[in-house]
Amino acid sequence: MWRETAATEPPKTTAPAAAVAQPVTETELRTILDRLDAARDIFRLNRELREVLSRREGEIQALRSRNAELEEIMRKFAPMLLNVATTMGLAAKNEKPEPESYPSPEAQGPVSRSTNSALNT
Repeated sequence: MWRETAATEPPKTTAPAAAVAQPVTETELRTILDRLDAARDIFRLNRELREVLSRREGEIQALRSRNAELEEIMRKFAPMLLNVATTMGLAAKNEKPEPESYPSPEAQGPVSRSTNSALNT
């Protein structure tokens, strides 16, 4: 499949020899350096983003752990909370209205200063 080349055989190139011997102009060199700077900036940003992503992944793991703890707590207390809510609902349903002889504090209106000071003594 591969043809062995002899050590004395010259390497085959696709570019003409005259194009290889041309010196690089200042403009081309500036363009190359600009591209290298851009590539360096991209790699720096990539590294910074990876660091941020790594920190976020750590935070996500901590939040998932806390979420699992909270779910466990809710599973533990959910039946009791359901019973309490049901009991409160039944108590409210079965509660009898207050008789008219005992009006609610809201129905009595605001308390005057003299009545308020008499109550405090």
